[in-house]
Amino acid sequence: MEVRGGKRWDNLWLGVRIGIFVPLAALAIMIVVVYFWQSEGEHLLDYLFGEGIPSRMLSLATLCNLIPFLIVVYTDRYYTARGILGLTILLAILSAVLRLLL
Repeated sequence: MEVRGGKRWDNLWLGVRIGIFVPLAALAIMIVVVYFWQSEGEHLLDYLFGEGIPSRMLSLATLCNLIPFLIVVYTDRYYTARGILGLTILLAILSAVLRLLL
């Protein structure tokens, strides 16, 4: 029996939203962890904008897109996977540019 229409929750813009939200949430968690990890005399912004730190944190946050991507591919929602993959590639390019400039 052929199924008409697409699967539920299978569209490109959902993947784009997931691809943005997951790294931002991971980045927020990393910033909170760094804030509590710091010693008393250091300032958070001095550390976050230190040498090479922004690109490293963005790279780790981008890596978190792997989990929803694998879940979406496993459930055969390929349009959503395209959105997640597109944003992951964009964030990886941004991370490389940050590494070169900072």
